[in-house]
Amino acid sequence: MRLHDNGALWSVSLSARDTHEWAHKAGASWPCSTLADRAVWAQLDKRNGDLVDLQVNGRTADDVDGHELDAILADLAYPKARARGWGTH
Repeated sequence: MRLHDNGALWSVSLSARDTHEWAHKAGASWPCSTLADRAVWAQLDKRNGDLVDLQVNGRTADDVDGHELDAILADLAYPKARARGWGTH
């Protein structure tokens, strides 16, 4: 996982391995994951954490499960973003 500073926005890049490991974590798995084994890139607003753009496997993603996306970002990206003072939900 990588975080990127994009001025007024921030982005996170999750590899297919990142999403696989998150979805299959012992004791906290996401059994019907639609993001596992897929690369995810999300761009968020630093002020309030609003989602600005989303891509899955390099393509615009309109049909992603919002609960799963929020959960994976909450577990992997939000703690590190907050440590940098960037907005999250």
